Amino acid sequence: MPGLPLAELLQLPSLARARLLAGDPGRRVSWVHVVDLPEPAPWVRPGQLVLTTGYAWPRETSALRRFAQELAVAEPAAIALAVPQFFEAFPEPVLSVLAQAGVAVLELPWEIPFAQVSEEVLRRLLAQQLEVQKRAQTLHRALMAALLEREDLASFLAQLSRLMGKEVRWSEVPGEGFSVPVPLGRGPAGYLVLEGTAEEVEARALENAALVAGLILAHERALAEREARLGYAFLDALLEGRQEALTLERVRAFGLDLEKRYRLGVAHLPLSLPLSERGFQERERALGEVKDFLAASGVRPVVSLSLNQLRFLLPEVFDPKAFFQSLGRPWPLHFSRPHPLDRLVQALAEVERLRVFAQEGVYLYEDHLVPRFLLGDPESRQELLDILRPLPRREREALLAWVWAGFRFQEAARTLGVHPNTLRYRLKRLEERLGLSLEDPDNRFLLELAARIWSLQTN
Repeated sequence: MPGLPLAELLQLPSLARARLLAGDPGRRVSWVHVVDLPEPAPWVRPGQLVLTTGYAWPRETSALRRFAQELAVAEPAAIALAVPQFFEAFPEPVLSVLAQAGVAVLELPWEIPFAQVSEEVLRRLLAQQLEVQKRAQTLHRALMAALLEREDLASFLAQLSRLMGKEVRWSEVPGEGFSVPVPLGRGPAGYLVLEGTAEEVEARALENAALVAGLILAHERALAEREARLGYAFLDALLEGRQEALTLERVRAFGLDLEKRYRLGVAHLPLSLPLSERGFQERERALGEVKDFLAASGVRPVVSLSLNQLRFLLPEVFDPKAFFQSLGRPWPLHFSRPHPLDRLVQALAEVERLRVFAQEGVYLYEDHLVPRFLLGDPESRQELLDILRPLPRREREALLAWVWAGFRFQEAARTLGVHPNTLRYRLKRLEERLGLSLEDPDNRFLLELAARIWSLQTN
């Protein structure tokens, strides 16, 4: 409530001799008013210091009680009765009723002019209002400076706390203390909470600060949306093979490196198309989770959205399976092989071929060549041939003979007309060249499949 505590006004020369008979000296006085009427209540306002001689007051006890009850309803801060003249002392029936209602009760020596009391109280109240206005303007200028300097919310709250001399914190809900909603869109984005109670200037400053905080949040949201759109456009340009996106400045701006390789990851979200409002919200939540995880891992998120797909780049050094486990969401998560930034068109094609795997789990392109072939992926046939095509002729012949002999060395060596150790040497060289263990049954199946396709292709 505006005004000054009664105790402070009692220090004024005109009120220094007043006696406080009952009530809280901390009650705030917003104005001073002289009232000497038989029914003063209609002319009394909340928070006023009412000066009276008691001339028009009733004298009977029951009438005094009714008079006091009507006066208490008007909620004055204090009643000061000049004594002794019409009353030797403050009448007990009036005092008890006012005290019970929380109104402060004063006796004022008769010889003190009401005009002096009014002048001193009003001067002090006006001076206080000027102080409030001056401090409010100082705080307002500081708030506007913070806005123009485009501080983030945390820095703004720290500066606001320094300016007000009290902690001001952010809360999602109204907290203990003085809370002011921060407007953003159709509803509050949160609340500024001032610890303890708020004086008039503090309440006014916090209301202004809430508007500034709303502007800061709106600015941050706009920057985030613009950054997100730029990020989407940048990644989409790379996936489309637009080389103009690969300037050194752009690549560095997104925390990438032209000398390094990246996997393209695509999360297929379990959302029906076309997306509903709830679907859009779910997609945004999923995007936030992926971005937060990447950022927490020290990677600047480079992401884009397409219908129910969430695309992102994962540096080659990161383990996609660990990424999936840490994310902990029931999505099919597809990863291309690692590629330099200028070959992400191929990465997108690889991920598209993994779409046949729609169950929850993580799928790496290089781990699913045979399953893709069995599921009818037309590109996988060429990839199987590409395993054998770069091999030197003798190593390829050794592999084919070994496969057709059922992986038996003696029989394959006889077919080739070479010593078994020669065959073993050639297969060892081939094993090193391919980076595959020939003892692994899955690798043997892969090579047998490649060999059979090679024979069909060359016959």
